[in-house]
Amino acid sequence: MRLGPRDADHADRWALLFATGSVMSVFAVGAAVQTAYIYNNQVADGDGVPVLARIAANSGAVLAMTALLGWRGAELPARGTWRLIVGVIGAGLLAGLTRAVLQVTFGVYEPSHVTALATDMASASVVAWIAAAIGYTTMRSRRRLRAQMEHAARGQVQIELALSALQHEEVRVRREVAEGLHGTVQQRLVLVVARLDRLAARLERGTVDEADLELLAELRAEIETVREADVRSTSRMLYPDQLEVGMVPAIRSLLGRIPTSVNTRLGVEPEIRALDDPAASRLSQGERLLAVRVVEEAVSNALRHGHAEVIDVRLSQEGEAVVVSIWDDGVGFGDRPGPASGTARLADRLRLAGGELRLSSVPGDGTQVIARVPVESLRVGVPPAPSAG
Repeated sequence: MRLGPRDADHADRWALLFATGSVMSVFAVGAAVQTAYIYNNQVADGDGVPVLARIAANSGAVLAMTALLGWRGAELPARGTWRLIVGVIGAGLLAGLTRAVLQVTFGVYEPSHVTALATDMASASVVAWIAAAIGYTTMRSRRRLRAQMEHAARGQVQIELALSALQHEEVRVRREVAEGLHGTVQQRLVLVVARLDRLAARLERGTVDEADLELLAELRAEIETVREADVRSTSRMLYPDQLEVGMVPAIRSLLGRIPTSVNTRLGVEPEIRALDDPAASRLSQGERLLAVRVVEEAVSNALRHGHAEVIDVRLSQEGEAVVVSIWDDGVGFGDRPGPASGTARLADRLRLAGGELRLSSVPGDGTQVIARVPVESLRVGVPPAPSAG
């Protein structure tokens, strides 16, 4: 069960007070009993020691210490080490002073017994400091354990979100592939089959003429269109071209399919070329695919919605991540993309992978997309990924 901030603070405060009070109580009772035993049984001229009075005075010190810590003690660690030290020292001295005053009040010592009172006050303060140290250690252990449990819970939530995102992405891709196959591809093939049937009928009747030869050439061109435009585009939807070779070749292949009327530029820093070296790549297939998907989404939006004439793609390394920057000179937009858009889905995938996607656009002044794709092999102590070949 996860505690709210107030409940957690309340539980931490009680842990501090319980640990501190328990330790001080043991010392309070033990010290009073031991003193009474020594004076009454080991000292020849002992005239009796008021045990209950000593226990009452010690208990007053316990109450004073716990009251002071209960007031603002649980907040001291968050305010800095020095404030914590000063607060504990001050509370211990006040607890020792309380004990000394109560000992005079209850008749344990006369006010003139300055040395004995000072000694008892010092010993009570030391006990209070030790008890407070144990109490704060207990409270810190509780907080550390709770933080670990919350971190584990967040990790579990992230795993569940990642699985859910992957499932949604798989369903989306399957739906788009199915729509492409059952829509455009099927319609084209149905028309091709119908025209082939008519041509076959004419062949059976032996009435083939020059127009039929032209029809045969048209059918061949139609089949080539289905193969090149529809089947290959559906294939790229599942797995981009050249991705097996590397991230840079896949992005270059993607930009190469853009109409020549659009000016495309690709800038790759030397660090990225070393990371994406086909002979010893340090990028996993998932990291390559995510980077390529970022470029695909940005280019698609630039052409479809921005009517861009210039698209500039830059690949660089920043710490433990590959940074993919895409800029276009399109018309831009003013509103953020909706939660169901491809850009929003891509941002979710990056966030679940530990990266981020930033999008800035001004109407009439183009759009810039910057994505950070974390690279597992760049983390300290992680060996390079094996070559895809």
